[in-house]
Order: sequence, then C-alpha cells, then structure tokens
Amino acid sequence: MTSPSEHLIPRLTARGISPTHVNGLVRDVFRIVEGGGLFTTLLVNKQLEQLGWGPDALDETSFQLIVYILESERGYRVRHYHGGSTETIEGVD
Repeated sequence: MTSPSEHLIPRLTARGISPTHVNGLVRDVFRIVEGGGLFTTLLVNKQLEQLGWGPDALDETSFQLIVYILESERGYRVRHYHGGSTETIEGVD
C-alpha cells in the first residue's frame, strides 16, 4: 500500500516544489490551519504565497493529502471547506 507521502511528493514536484521542501510546505500548512477557522485550498495557497511559496503551491488533492497526514500523524482533526460543506480544525487532546 502506498503512503500518502508517496502520493504527495510527486504531485508537489509536478507543481514545481522540490522534494526536499515538501516537509517545510507541510509544516507551513499546519501552521496556517492550527489556529482553527475555515479553510479552502485557495485561502491556504494565498497564505502560503505570503510565506514565500509560489502561487498555487497546492491543488485540492495535495491539500487533502496534507490534511490526511496531519490527522494520521499529528493527531489533529482537520476540517475544511470543500464541496459545499463548512468545517473547522480542532486539536485532539
């Protein structure tokens, strides 16, 4: 079975992100969503761009893969706006 990271790295490298920078990108996405709120891929991309990442660093699938990684490896339950549903992020105690 292929891990989420094994799917994420090729997707991001196809978008111009070096494999050596993937962990930094995931870390920055975590910093963006950790405070809670409503998140879309567009909103996260805008905040990533302010942090120095290129425009449109993430596509929807890449964002969902990062959400999965944060949930499974970091113990967070991440919720975001997608497909007409409004959701938030919560830390797991």
